[in-house]
Amino acid sequence: MNNQTPQTELTAEAAIAAFCLHLSAESRAEGTIAAYKRDLCLVARVAGWSRCADATPALLDRAFSSDEVLQCPKGARSPASLHRMKAAVRSFFGWTSDMGITPDNPARSLRMKRLPQKPPVFLTGGEKKALLKEVKTRTGFASLRDRVMIEILLGTGIRIGELAALKISDIDLDAKQLRVRAKGNVIQVKFIKTDLRILLKRYMKERSRQNTPQCNALLISNRKTRLCQRQMANRIAHWMKKAGIEKELSPHGLRHTFATHLYEATNDLLVVQRALGHRDVSTTQIYTHLVDGQLEDALERL
Repeated sequence: MNNQTPQTELTAEAAIAAFCLHLSAESRAEGTIAAYKRDLCLVARVAGWSRCADATPALLDRAFSSDEVLQCPKGARSPASLHRMKAAVRSFFGWTSDMGITPDNPARSLRMKRLPQKPPVFLTGGEKKALLKEVKTRTGFASLRDRVMIEILLGTGIRIGELAALKISDIDLDAKQLRVRAKGNVIQVKFIKTDLRILLKRYMKERSRQNTPQCNALLISNRKTRLCQRQMANRIAHWMKKAGIEKELSPHGLRHTFATHLYEATNDLLVVQRALGHRDVSTTQIYTHLVDGQLEDALERL
C-alpha cells in the first residue's frame, strides 16, 4: 500500500491488489487468488464504487442482482460460481474492515446459500482392477510411465497438478516416500506402499535411460519434456476407454477413488483426512456418505 494515501482513500483496484497479496502471504492457492481477483474486480465495476470506502450493502445487493453478475458468456452463472463470488466479497470486506480501509463491513449481511454437495465420481473395486490390468499388459516406456502415473494417483491420492510437478529428487525409494507441493505451496510427504515402490524403482531405471539431462521431471512426454496435466488427463481417458470403463471420470476422480477405498479399508476418517492433506475433517466427511450408501445398497440386496 502507498503510505502517502489514507487507507479510506484507497481505490478498489489498489485494495483488491493488496488483498491478493494478503492471500498469497497466507499461502492460499494461486488459482483461488486469481478467481477472487476476477470476482472482486467484476463486482466493483458493476457496483460502481471506485473507492472501497464508498461500498454499501445496497450497492452490493444491486451488483448481485444485475445481469452482468448473474450471467456469463455461456449463459446463467452457476450457483457454485456465485457462491465463490459472494465468498470472495465477504472475505475481502472482512479484511478491509480489519485494516481500516472501510469504516464498516458492507458485506456482513450478504446471504450465502449452502450449496448441495455432489457425491464425487470414483472407480469401484472392479473398475480399478480392470484399469490396472489393462495398463499392466502393455509394454514400452510410455505404457510403463502411464502405469506409474495411474498407480501414484490411486496409491497416494495426490492431485494431478501435484503429480505433474514431481521431480525425480522428490522420490525417496529408501524411505518409501514422495514429497509433493500441495495447495498453498505446502510441502507434504506421502507414503509409498511396497508394490508401488517396486514399480517406481523399475521406472526410475528406465527413466535414467531416456537421456534427458535438461529435464528433472519424474514423468516425461515422448518429446522428453515434462508431462503436463492435459497430457495426463488424455492418457488416463485413453486407458479408461481401453479398460471398457464408460463413466465420466476426471483425473481428480482417482483421488476420490483412493479416499473412498481407504475409508472402506480403515473406517477411520482421520486417517483419510491425513492421507489427503485436508486441513478440516469436514472436507473429508463426504467419503463417509459414499461408503454408507454402498452399505445401504448391500443390505438391500441381502
